[in-house]
Amino acid sequence: MDEILPSSHWASFGYSLSARLRSLREMRGISQVRLAELAGLSRSLVSNLERNHSSSEGSSDPTMSTIYRLSYALRVPPAVLLPAAGEEVGGVCWETIERAVGDTTGVLNTSVSWPARPEDTQPFSRSR
Repeated sequence: MDEILPSSHWASFGYSLSARLRSLREMRGISQVRLAELAGLSRSLVSNLERNHSSSEGSSDPTMSTIYRLSYALRVPPAVLLPAAGEEVGGVCWETIERAVGDTTGVLNTSVSWPARPEDTQPFSRSR
C-alpha cells in the first residue's frame, strides 16, 4: 500500500475511524464489552479499533464485515463509521487534522452523494 499513499496517510484514516467508533459508542452509552456483544465481535477487537492498533503493530485495518457488524450494532449507516466517506481519497485524512487542532464540530456528519460531477462516471484515461 505504501506505493499508493505513505503509511502515515493510511494511519490518519485509521485514527479518524477509531475516533468515530469511540464517539458513536459513547453517544449510545454502551461499553466496549456491550458493543462487542451486540456486534458479535471480541472486546479486544473493539478496543484495538478504538486505539487504532493492530496486532502487527500498524494501524487498524478492519474487514468489511467488521464495519457492517459495528454499524448494525450502533444502528448507523456504515458510511458514518468511515472517515471522509464522501470525499475522494487523497492525502492525510482531514478529520485527523481537525481533531489535532481541537475542532470536532460536525466530525460525525456524513453526507455521501455520488456522482458529484460529470467526470466521476467517465472512463479513466490511459495514464491512470
